[in-house]
Amino acid sequence: MDIFVSPKNIRNDPQKRGSEGNPASSLAEALDLVREAVKGGLSAPLTVRLAEGEYRTDGLVMGEEASGTPEYPVIWKADGKVTVNGGLTLTSDLFRGLCDEEKGRLHGDACEKVVKCDLTELGLTRDDWGEMCAIGNYHSGGNYDGSVVSPMWCELFVNGTRQEIARYPDRDFLYCGEPVKAGHDKYKDLLEEEFNRVRNPGTDIYTIDPDTAKRAAGWKSFDDVWMFGYPMFGWCDMSSPVISIDPGKCTMETAWISCAGIRDHAPYYLYNIFEELDSPGEWYLDREKGILYLYPASDLQTADIKLSLITEGLFKIDGGHDIVISGISFTGTRGDGLEIKGDRIRVENCTVRNVAGWAIVMDGEECAVTWSEIERTGRGGIRLYGGDRDTLRPSGNVISFNHIHHIAEIFRTYNAAVELFGVGHLVTHNEIHDSAHVAILFHGNNHIMTFNEIYEVCKIADDSSAIYAGRDYTIAGNMIKYNCFHDMKSDADNSIGIFGTYCDDNMGLTYIENNVFIRCQSAVLFHGGHDLKFRGNLIALHCPKSVYSIRFHRFFYWRALLPGGYHMERVKAVPWQSRKWQESYPHLSEYFTWEPEKVQSCPHYCDVSGNVLIDHMPIDINFDWADESFHNKVENNTIIEKLPTDDFRELCEKTIPETVKDFRPIPFSEIGRKPMQL
Repeated sequence: MDIFVSPKNIRNDPQKRGSEGNPASSLAEALDLVREAVKGGLSAPLTVRLAEGEYRTDGLVMGEEASGTPEYPVIWKADGKVTVNGGLTLTSDLFRGLCDEEKGRLHGDACEKVVKCDLTELGLTRDDWGEMCAIGNYHSGGNYDGSVVSPMWCELFVNGTRQEIARYPDRDFLYCGEPVKAGHDKYKDLLEEEFNRVRNPGTDIYTIDPDTAKRAAGWKSFDDVWMFGYPMFGWCDMSSPVISIDPGKCTMETAWISCAGIRDHAPYYLYNIFEELDSPGEWYLDREKGILYLYPASDLQTADIKLSLITEGLFKIDGGHDIVISGISFTGTRGDGLEIKGDRIRVENCTVRNVAGWAIVMDGEECAVTWSEIERTGRGGIRLYGGDRDTLRPSGNVISFNHIHHIAEIFRTYNAAVELFGVGHLVTHNEIHDSAHVAILFHGNNHIMTFNEIYEVCKIADDSSAIYAGRDYTIAGNMIKYNCFHDMKSDADNSIGIFGTYCDDNMGLTYIENNVFIRCQSAVLFHGGHDLKFRGNLIALHCPKSVYSIRFHRFFYWRALLPGGYHMERVKAVPWQSRKWQESYPHLSEYFTWEPEKVQSCPHYCDVSGNVLIDHMPIDINFDWADESFHNKVENNTIIEKLPTDDFRELCEKTIPETVKDFRPIPFSEIGRKPMQL
């Protein structure tokens, strides 16, 4: 029951298609053979064996007609190094030097280093490479008629690294001065859903520094020049086309407003500028002529150069089931890598890299992503749906032993390594690192996040955390246990801070127990909320930006608890009065009997106890937590001034349990995808 495929096969014997001697020559042909086999009935697992090589695809779509059974799955398996590419691999001979006019617009050694490739000679058109479009999770492009918000433009990757669109400055950020005109000011009293209905809400005008204004005066045109930044908050990234820059007034006007307003000293940069093609690893595309320009960071003769093209998933399973995808590398889409909707789908030992969207979007039950690597995504890693919130039936889905890193490189905020929706997912033994914002973002109920190693996340953020959820009473029953968070701080300005874990804006029952936080700015923030438990955790070694180890606060935005507020609207989405919900979350109905401003906004039934703090900062509480009517507990937290040993395994499994009463050993040696090196 094997079907053989090879991208190098040139034989054409229709009687023996898919045999080892006459393999199918494309994924599409192999899929046709799978459908024929499934139609005839499976008596054993059906394995599609992909010979080593690169398979070009416009997206493979399969459903019920290409599915296996629980006993006999359909397996797509790589025999060797296999890449499924939705784009093109470009060779060095396609690149040539610049003409005098092009050199005259550049400066420094870019004149001689930059090379170009005519995409039209490859048969590509403007539809293939796409338009510049909105990026950032909080852009307001959807409010403007004629704006382009999707799909993502084509991207260029050299030796596996996303090339940067020519920008100023080459790295880091510029900082604006006092706002001249903040278009959002006249809409600031609108609710989010009300603002989303506003059409063409005007422009913003920023003050910029004289050097930037002077530099911009040398650009030939502002057509398709864009700004990206964080105009108000460190969790609110956005982009906008630039209308103009006035070198005399030192101002910049953007076509779209910031949906959160503008503050002084807000970080931003400017991009898609031919004249700023001046640094290795930058590129620019003349969309009118189809000319791609590149400043190579390495020798092109030996470089692996890939251009993403398709806008859909590379593999799309829609209504399929009992399918295994094993050992395959996926790359080169302007959309999501794998789009999976179905039950008992398993992705194992795969790699998804260099995609503009999510690596994997999976919706089903008894599904798994395991022992895979995800890197260089424009959005997040794995977006997972499943289970039933009405009945609280768990999905049985598992995300385990994956290496997820360098994600959210385009949409910086709230695009997590793993995002959970629904009920009852297990996220365990993953290694997650290198992201501008969150690592795990969860919604729904009864998820378990355990034995994960998370570090170097929230690198350009404020008011954020490695594992985050909030703004919903009905997010409840979730467990965060036996994880290690280490080396976490933000390079951005912080007013609120960066946390290992964060239960935000009055959320429900959450257990955060027996975790390790090492060299983290802070371990936890409870912002309002009920039935939140932070117990038996070890917090060791502050970092330069640390102010508090634990923050336990009342809910600031209490008006959201009034009728019509977002909290009350989200409660309506679930049957919280049902017997199953009442048994699972017994305090839920009590929440609605409390007065919003002075009572409901204060945390209730919370427990911050039995934690050990070593060489870290104090605990911060900003309300009368001991009021008996709140039923809170803050006790038996042990403070140790100096680290007893720098062997964290010994510290967690032996030293602290033996010296601190009732502190349970944390199985440090079992955390992560592999043994940690700290």
